[in-house]
Amino acid sequence: MRIVFISSLLPSGHFSEILCSSLQKHTDLDISIYTDMNPLNKRIKTCKKVKMVWRKGPWFMIDILKQLQRDKPALAHIQQELNMYGGGVTVLLFPLLLFCIKLMNIRVVTTIHAAVYKKEIDNTFVSLFLMKPPWYMRPFVLKFIFNSLFLLISWFSDIVVSHSNMLEDILTKDYGVQKHKSWVIRTIIPKLKRLIRQKDHYFLVFGYIVRRKGLQNLIDGFSQFHKKHSDFKLILAGGTIPGQERARDELYEYVKRKKMSNSIVFTGFVNDKQIDKLYKHAYAVLIPAYISMGSSGPLYHAQSYSKCILASDVGHFKEDIQNNINGILVNNSKWNEYLSLIVDNQILASQLEQGIRKEAQNKSPKKIAATYRQMYQSLMK
Repeated sequence: MRIVFISSLLPSGHFSEILCSSLQKHTDLDISIYTDMNPLNKRIKTCKKVKMVWRKGPWFMIDILKQLQRDKPALAHIQQELNMYGGGVTVLLFPLLLFCIKLMNIRVVTTIHAAVYKKEIDNTFVSLFLMKPPWYMRPFVLKFIFNSLFLLISWFSDIVVSHSNMLEDILTKDYGVQKHKSWVIRTIIPKLKRLIRQKDHYFLVFGYIVRRKGLQNLIDGFSQFHKKHSDFKLILAGGTIPGQERARDELYEYVKRKKMSNSIVFTGFVNDKQIDKLYKHAYAVLIPAYISMGSSGPLYHAQSYSKCILASDVGHFKEDIQNNINGILVNNSKWNEYLSLIVDNQILASQLEQGIRKEAQNKSPKKIAATYRQMYQSLMK
């Protein structure tokens, strides 16, 4: 069965890299990967048959269709993320791409990575994602765009994949995705990294510095915690999404006003070796969020290192984490309380890490790859 997987593989450790490498290793499927033109995609050695096909921007659709016409696969599996293919125009063109692929008599599987209930789309939601929203970008406009996007994706796809029951519920109840086309397949927890018993006195937050994470809540909690545990640091490891620079600068100034610049570290972008070292030696990994739109990449990265995880008690984290079994769900106003809990109770921290190792067995690359193989075969009968 010849399958084309359409997605960027960047940054390193991207969901698509982990899934494609697992499919190529654990199944007999013939999978080629169409990535964007960034040459760094070719440096990812875990994936084979990588073709740099599409340019980011409006031409992405033409590039992909031309390559599909040459390769003539039986099935195309395409990832839908709002910013993956470029700006706002690419979001509007995405359903048209699926329609054209269907006209080529190629089966279409689409993975939707993020969505929220319509009731959550208000002025606060808009301000979390757009630092200076244009005058026309109002909640009712976003609701119309999302509704049209997801409904058309459902029409032109043979299968729609989501990573949680919550996301499936959002898509089918609020946006008209057809239930009979929907598959829920969990994200892979990559093969566990080599464990380091020696933990340093710092908490790690990995990922982009963006407003929707509510990092000020975490900083408030950490500054209170720090009064009793002055030997601990908070490391914010990650760069900034274009357009969110002001959110980053606001956070810098907030840390200065709190007089915490020596204890809260902004690393900027980190390479693979740096983040590997930061994860291995972290006392715990923190995943703050003001709003959750889908299953978290930093969550499955932290799980792959069997780290004690504390995440905000919002959205998809409520489904992806079993509270006090393989992580702790934290009220955003109580970070101080829960940071103190895991530092003062090392037995609890160890028990949570054991729970994560059990969770990793249920979401191993081999098991999840087998589920994808079953899904693909169901289309080819």
